[in-house]
Amino acid sequence: MKPQSDAARPGAAGTVHKLDNRGSPCSLGLLRVKQRLADMPLGDVLEVVTRDRFAPYEVPAWVDRQGLQLVSLVRSGFWLFATTTFTIRKTVLVLPPRQKVA
Repeated sequence: MKPQSDAARPGAAGTVHKLDNRGSPCSLGLLRVKQRLADMPLGDVLEVVTRDRFAPYEVPAWVDRQGLQLVSLVRSGFWLFATTTFTIRKTVLVLPPRQKVA
């Protein structure tokens, strides 16, 4: 059985993949994002949901450094219960982390 984060649906400009990082700390969350992006074809979109309070600052900077496209950033909820949803388009080759993450 595949985890819920492996869900993908066709989009206008490729496939939209989903990754639920709400239970992961940011450092592990970014490794999971990098692994997923490495496995996706160019042009596909990754939608990432996280509860990490630093993600709205760290993820856009990381996306920019990687040369990817941040399509959207949506925050919802309040303080400890807030979630952030990032939509990232894969526009360049992304190498996987040195070790595969779960």
